[in-house]
Amino acid sequence: MDKDKRYHSRYKTKIETKAAHEKGFIFPVEILNISMEGAKLKTERSTPLKEKEKLELLIKWKAFIKVKAEIKWINLNKNFVEFGVSFLDTDFHNREALSFLISEMALSSFGKTDVP
Repeated sequence: MDKDKRYHSRYKTKIETKAAHEKGFIFPVEILNISMEGAKLKTERSTPLKEKEKLELLIKWKAFIKVKAEIKWINLNKNFVEFGVSFLDTDFHNREALSFLISEMALSSFGKTDVP
């Protein structure tokens, strides 16, 4: 049986946000789950993405949170693309805001099962 090797718990969510690609284009994404180390995202099928490319996410929560990320995997579906990212170096202010966002999700999901 393959065990999950993640260090941080992931929490299911639906946060609409924007991603800026290292090649200069900006596109909408939906965050499907998130942790302190990464997230699972969803976007339109036509968005050109490749593993190991870099993105910057602008997450709208109580304030904007800017997070740099690297694409780790991509799953092409008929009408959309799901992909996983790991977060890269993030400054203290944005990392702290991300931590508060995830803590709020953890508290709201207390008693529910975590997303695998």
